[in-house]
Amino acid sequence: MTMVETCSHCGALFTVSCIGGGGICGACQEPIDCPHCKKIVRQERTTGTFTTTLVKAPDSALAQYLGITDDEWDEMDAELQANTGHSGEMTYSYWFVVPEGTSDELLAKTGWEVDQMIAGIPVWVVEPDEPDMASFG
Repeated sequence: MTMVETCSHCGALFTVSCIGGGGICGACQEPIDCPHCKKIVRQERTTGTFTTTLVKAPDSALAQYLGITDDEWDEMDAELQANTGHSGEMTYSYWFVVPEGTSDELLAKTGWEVDQMIAGIPVWVVEPDEPDMASFG
């Protein structure tokens, strides 16, 4: 039996299959791991083991932060800018201006207006592999 799951950690869509299940004794709680972020999504009792297959990777951290999809971000064709402060040496956050031609559906979904500046987008959202300097306290 194959089940479809959505990862509660990253939002990836994947299938889960049980291999070797159906025994009558020795059932254990086996983890079901997300094939994208590798975190345990849940555990289920089985005498077999679970395999997972990624169906759809989650939207980017930027799209998730903005509450839109990657496709909506691409269709909007906004130009993401770095806020480097006065020195221009370090990126503090990112921003963009909602461009002309943004669909009415997306404007309604987000509450944005054309020519509105969306600022304060954290660096970790745009550059997820970069260490968060605030966590080094």
